[in-house]
Amino acid sequence: NLDFADAERSGKDVLILKKVEKSFDKLLFSDVNMHIRYGERIAIIGKNGHGKSVLLKLILGIFEPDKGGILRGANLKVGYMPQEITFDHPEHTVIEEFRDGYVGTSEKARSILSRFLFYNDQVNKIVGKLSGGELARLRLCQLMHQDINFLIMDEPTNHLDIASREVLEEALIDFAGTILFVSHDRYFINKLAQRTYVVEDSCVTEYIGGYDDYREKSRRRC
Repeated sequence: NLDFADAERSGKDVLILKKVEKSFDKLLFSDVNMHIRYGERIAIIGKNGHGKSVLLKLILGIFEPDKGGILRGANLKVGYMPQEITFDHPEHTVIEEFRDGYVGTSEKARSILSRFLFYNDQVNKIVGKLSGGELARLRLCQLMHQDINFLIMDEPTNHLDIASREVLEEALIDFAGTILFVSHDRYFINKLAQRTYVVEDSCVTEYIGGYDDYREKSRRRC
């Protein structure tokens, strides 16, 4: 366990990583330092196989670091949107799945689902028969109506058509909490990210701004 000095912390801290290292068959990254505060929108980018999803799972507590420490803020309520979205009850209809964790009326549930492009009889579609984009919209709809303040997403724009992307972007812009996401989507990163962490060459480097800002400054080495 590392000693996190009080001077490093404030009431707005969501997450602090200090000197984190993780290996599986090879070293993925070492000496990783991250500091995320409430309300920030943070992107993680890098080539496949360099450890982006592993870094998310360390933050989620699914994996433990080999070295270093991770400090999570008090009263953190995390929502997670993985790359491959599955539901525990694929036999449910869309509205049944949504109402499983929602206490409002059926009419209100239908109204909410319509904002995520599930109109009229589409709320009666069977979850197990939804497309990848429909699954993503349903999961996002659930997350936006749960009591969370830290949203973590792994490649959220995969499988999405233009209309679904617009729904995603609008929902995330309206979200009051903190967002951390992995993406290869340059447009999406530029639109949302205030800071970008790049995973490459066993290292994680921070850049202010989105993808284009990173590209302009990427001559720096970590």
